[in-house]
Order: sequence, then C-alpha cells, then structure tokens
Amino acid sequence: MKRRKPRRKRLTEDTVRSGEKFGYAKYRVNWFDIASDSGWASETEFDKMKLATPVSEGWLYSKDECVIKLFSSYDVEDDEIVFGERTVIPVSCVKSMKKIR
Repeated sequence: MKRRKPRRKRLTEDTVRSGEKFGYAKYRVNWFDIASDSGWASETEFDKMKLATPVSEGWLYSKDECVIKLFSSYDVEDDEIVFGERTVIPVSCVKSMKKIR
C-alpha cells in the first residue's frame, strides 16, 4: 500500500513573509555523519579517525521514526511554498535536537 503525503495548506506570500501561520518550527540538530579518506594512513592515523559531527539549523518539515527533514530556505511561488537547502537526516544519527527561537 502506498503512503500518501499529508496535505499542506496553501500559503499566501503575505502570510509567509509576515511569519504568521507559517506552520514550521526552527531547530538546531547535532548529528553524526560518515567520515572517509581515500589516502594511505598508518594504524595510528587510522585510530585517530572520528565521525564528523555536523550541526544543521532549519525549519522542521517532518519527523518520523526513520528520518528528520529540515529546510533552510523557502520561497512562495503561485501562493505555494517551495523549499530550498533541504536535508534528510537518519534519526539514528541524531545526537541532539533543540527547538530554537
């Protein structure tokens, strides 16, 4: 069975620009990411290798048991919001998540 996406309300440019009824909260997400290196390294250098720990900030588009979806920019085209700088993070990689402002 195919899962339907939830319907989003159409937003007018004035509503989005004024910040009223935007419907998305802003978050800071600290998470773990893969680190890789294609060069040669000794055991000592390899032992020092650690995961990357990026910090992403943006509006929370959605969150479920598998992924968190953020966007960092948006625009309004034909009274509909469009999303930019989209990031999908596996929940299992999230170190912390805090609502901001």
